[in-house]
Amino acid sequence: MMRMLDRGVWALIILMAGTSIPLEAQETALWYLGTYTRDILVWDEASEQVVGRIEMGHDIPASIVVNEEKDRIYVRDGTALYMELVDLKTNEVVDEFTLSQGNVTVRINGFAPHPSDEKAVIFAKRYTKLRDRYVVEGPFLLEYDLTNKTVTDTIPWPDDQERESIRFQYSPDGEILYMFAEDIIALDANNYEEVDRWQISTPIESGMGRSRFGTAPQPYDEEGVATSLFRMTDPVQNRRMMGIAKVRLSEKKVDFFTLGEARPIRNFTLAPDGKKAYGLLEQGNIAEYEFWEFDLVNQRVSKRVPFAGRPRMTLGVSADGERLFIYNAGNTIDVYDAATFEYIKQIVFDEDTTFEVMIPKKGNFTP
Repeated sequence: MMRMLDRGVWALIILMAGTSIPLEAQETALWYLGTYTRDILVWDEASEQVVGRIEMGHDIPASIVVNEEKDRIYVRDGTALYMELVDLKTNEVVDEFTLSQGNVTVRINGFAPHPSDEKAVIFAKRYTKLRDRYVVEGPFLLEYDLTNKTVTDTIPWPDDQERESIRFQYSPDGEILYMFAEDIIALDANNYEEVDRWQISTPIESGMGRSRFGTAPQPYDEEGVATSLFRMTDPVQNRRMMGIAKVRLSEKKVDFFTLGEARPIRNFTLAPDGKKAYGLLEQGNIAEYEFWEFDLVNQRVSKRVPFAGRPRMTLGVSADGERLFIYNAGNTIDVYDAATFEYIKQIVFDEDTTFEVMIPKKGNFTP
């Protein structure tokens, strides 16, 4: 049964390694793949060909963040010292910055650009090299002016609790900065004062155990929606359950349904039509791998098929909805039929890849 939570529940919509677009059939997509060289590969999903290379100024592009307009990417190098800006219209590096200077090294461990691309929030640590030792300071949350290339503010830690890691993201309109801590905290993006909070550290409904669900939108989610697997503890039978949740920020609502006992399903991926989703059962200790297909209309697991997986792997779905991609780690993508889960082919790149983002595009699919 579909459950509706309408008790002021809200959630963060994150634009991470994918991008959020209106729910409609897309025919192709461009993948931007970091490699262990200085290059980012531009791979066209429809033709299954590398259609471009972006030469970076620093080795090993290790992390890629897409901006709100999806016309530029911010690329962090393997040392976490440099951020480079790539214009996706020209596929060229147009700017870069670092916070390091002299004997002071600053590692950028998190980055979120404002939708205006005028500023960003940076999660960083500072290392000062002295004659006989290093002095380590931080971590810090910093506001950074991307135009003037200067730190303009230090953001207070949520609940005054310093953390070794934290996730954060601006709202699409740039008015709110969301922080993921024990709760999800909404800060005013100008003065960083708390304006709202979702207490996910407590059960979201009476009689339920604490639940955990993702808040990052799938590439083919509707705008303002984040679809994910969620897990919760049944307090009566003391067992872990799993299901699928849709979080709607603007309506402050979560719709969810349960599927049964929790299994080690990872890489939950929404199909372009929004009616299906896929996941991977990974029980690595016995090398058991399965494709799972989820019927979101009838709220059930519709198919399970064993396949020869990898110890490390990521799942993607093509923009036309006809193919599934298994990739990471290494330099290959294994292509499967999305309807039958039958193996089709393997795509081989010249370099091992490090990180990827996928941006759906309009276009004509050519098999």
